Amino acid sequence: MSAVQFDPVNQYLSTILKASAPSWKPLLAGSSNKLYSADVNGEALVLRLNAPVSRAFGVNRQREAGILKLLAGYQWAPSVICNAPEEGWLLMQWHGEPGAMPLSGEDQQRLLDMVSQWHQLTSDDAELQIDYQALFEDFRPQVAGLPMEQPLLALIEGAQKALASLPALPKAVTHHDLHAANICFDDNGQMVVVDWEYGAIGNPWFDLAALNIHFNIQSEYLAMLPIAAELEQLVFQKALKRANWLLQVLETLWYWARGLEGTELTMKQLVTRTIQLLKQ
Repeated sequence: MSAVQFDPVNQYLSTILKASAPSWKPLLAGSSNKLYSADVNGEALVLRLNAPVSRAFGVNRQREAGILKLLAGYQWAPSVICNAPEEGWLLMQWHGEPGAMPLSGEDQQRLLDMVSQWHQLTSDDAELQIDYQALFEDFRPQVAGLPMEQPLLALIEGAQKALASLPALPKAVTHHDLHAANICFDDNGQMVVVDWEYGAIGNPWFDLAALNIHFNIQSEYLAMLPIAAELEQLVFQKALKRANWLLQVLETLWYWARGLEGTELTMKQLVTRTIQLLKQ
C-alpha cells in the first residue's frame, strides 16, 4: 500500500490530534475494504480505506455516515473519530476482536437488547432510507451474461415477491450485515457492533433473520422484541422463515455480483447454494 494513500488521514491526525504520522499496520481485511491499525497518542485506532464502488456493491457511504451519526453515543456503536466518505476513509477506535461463537446465553441477550435499541431509531431523511425493490433490480445487470443468469433472475423475482409479502414492521435502523465477524468485544467486555456500511433506515426483518441464522437465536426470543410485539406468534414464525430465505438470497446475489474474493465459498458451493434456494 502506497504511503501516499495515508496522507489525508495523517494530515488529519497532525492537524486535529497533534499526532505524528503513525506506522499503519494491515489488519485482516473483510471482502472489500482494507483495514489498518496504529497507536496514536497512546490509543489504538483502526483505519478503514474504503473499497471502490465496483468492489462494494450496494454500499452507500453517505448513508452510512448518516446512520453512524444516529448511533453516536450508544456503548455498542463504533466510536468514530473521523468519517471522510468523500476521501474514502473512516477512522475509529479499536473495539477488540470478534467474540467466540456460539455466543453465550448472556451475550445473546445482550445482543438482543442492542438490536432492540437500534430498532427504536428512525429518521425521515430520504438519504438514509433504502429502496429494496430498486436494490434487487440493480442485481439484474450484475448477473446478466452469467452461466446461472436465468436461475438468478428467478431468485431476484422471488425475493421481490417475498419482501412484499412480509408482515409490515416499523421502519427503523437496520444493520443488514449482522454476523459473528461484526460483533467485537473491547478490553472491558463491552460488545460493539461494527461495519455499518450497509446500514440504513429499512426493514428490521433482515436483522431478525440474521439473528436467527447467524447467531442461532430462536424465534420465540425474537418474537419478544418490541419491534415485533404486535404480531401473533404463528404469524411471526412463518414470516421469519420467509425473511430467512430472503436474507440468504440477498447474501447469495451479493456474492454473485461481488465475486468470491475474500470469502471461503467456492464457485461450486455458490452454485449449490443458489439451486437450493430456488427449491425452497
